[in-house]
Amino acid sequence: MFSPRALLAAAATATALALLVPAPAQAATCDPALIAPEGSLIGGLWRSNGGETSVYGCPVTREYNYASVKGSYQRFANGKIVWSPNLGGGALLRVFPKGRNVVFKWSGLGRDWDFFNVRWVVDAHLGNGTQQVKVARTTPWSGSFVLPKNAPREYDNTSSHGRTTDVWRFQVQGCDRGTFSSDCGPWSITTSFEV
Repeated sequence: MFSPRALLAAAATATALALLVPAPAQAATCDPALIAPEGSLIGGLWRSNGGETSVYGCPVTREYNYASVKGSYQRFANGKIVWSPNLGGGALLRVFPKGRNVVFKWSGLGRDWDFFNVRWVVDAHLGNGTQQVKVARTTPWSGSFVLPKNAPREYDNTSSHGRTTDVWRFQVQGCDRGTFSSDCGPWSITTSFEV
C-alpha cells in the first residue's frame, strides 16, 4: 500500500510531466467577427448543424441583407445559407457541395405544401437555360434537391489556371394539388453558389 506522502509525490510528478508534454494542436476556429449573432436564423441553423464542423464550415462573410428584397444571406467555406421570408418568416435555403453532388435544401416555409417546384441553372452567364423540376416534400415545410456536379448543360465553363468554377442558382416554390391545376406560392429568393 502507498503512503499518502508517496501518492502526493506521484501526483506532483504526473502534473509536472503533463506540463512538459505539448498540448494537441487545436483545430482552426472561425473568425468571431463573421459568426452571425444569436437570434439570427442563419446563425441558428449553422450552429444547430455543428457550426465550424458542419457541412458549411466557417463563415467567409458576415450575414448581409439583400438591397432589393427583404431577406439575408451568408457565405461559408463550403456553402451558402439564405433567409427568404417571402416564403415564411423562418424560411431558410441552403446550397453546398457534398462529394460529387450539389445539394439544395429548404425548410421553414411557413405552411403545409403538397410538393415543391425547383428551378436551377448552372453557368447561366454562358447561355444555359433554367430547368424546372417537381420535387416531393421531405416534410410539409421542407425538402431537398440533389444534382451531380457534372449535370447536363448546354454550355460548359472552361478551366482557368487548372480550376473550373461553376455558378449554380436555385429557387423553390411550394405548391398544392388542385382539381384541375396546381396552386403555387411565390418563388424564393435566388440562392447562388460557386462550386
